[in-house]
Amino acid sequence: MKVTQVNIRPILLPITYVYLSTWLLLAPTVPASEAGSGTDTARLAIDHLFQLGSVSDPQISPEGDWIAYTITRLDLQKDKSLSRVWMVPATGGEPVALSAAGQSSSHPRWSPDGRYLAFLSARNKDKSQVWRL
Repeated sequence: MKVTQVNIRPILLPITYVYLSTWLLLAPTVPASEAGSGTDTARLAIDHLFQLGSVSDPQISPEGDWIAYTITRLDLQKDKSLSRVWMVPATGGEPVALSAAGQSSSHPRWSPDGRYLAFLSARNKDKSQVWRL
């Protein structure tokens, strides 16, 4: 059996970029009215934590041009979570939402030729099915 050594350094930079840019984009801000004045520090509440999204399941396209991933957000009032599939250029840039808002979608996977992206989604309150873009 032949063992192939893979250099993961080129892959780590885009994944780190996706994680950090998404976190900064979704990071909660505390309004000045809540922050207080002078030397007081702002206090984080549980509501602030629910504003954060959780980035997971990064999938790099076969050509290495794109990274597909999911962002899961928790809704405290509805007591449920929704995930959306996003995509970002591997060299950096604006993320693009690939799945509909309000519909939970997850597990993006590239086709071997990189022409299609498949993911799971339960639309119209049906069971989860495979969808292809």
